[in-house]
Amino acid sequence: MTHRLVLLLLGLLAAACLPAADALAFCTTRERIQLRNEGVPQMEIDRLCGGATQQRAPSMPPQQQQMPRPRFATLCMTTAGPCPMAVAMPVGSACACYTPWGAVPGVAQ
Repeated sequence: MTHRLVLLLLGLLAAACLPAADALAFCTTRERIQLRNEGVPQMEIDRLCGGATQQRAPSMPPQQQQMPRPRFATLCMTTAGPCPMAVAMPVGSACACYTPWGAVPGVAQ
């Protein structure tokens, strides 16, 4: 009987006091616990409260994920051997060593 009264009050509050966009407002953890203690089934709590639990506390800004810094190489590794590069490149980039017989392709390491 008591949980039906709570449901009725929540329904009236949602319909009468809140604009249509806010009708699916979230419940705090405390409100969810109170409804559960009143014997309201979990599915009904989720329906009334909009699904997920939300605390009514000031929200923290999302933490920025730091991107890993690319590693740079100064040597070009080829089948003919390594050679120094004039400009550093990201590790794994294509490079070439220049020999008297022509350019030999390699990988920056």
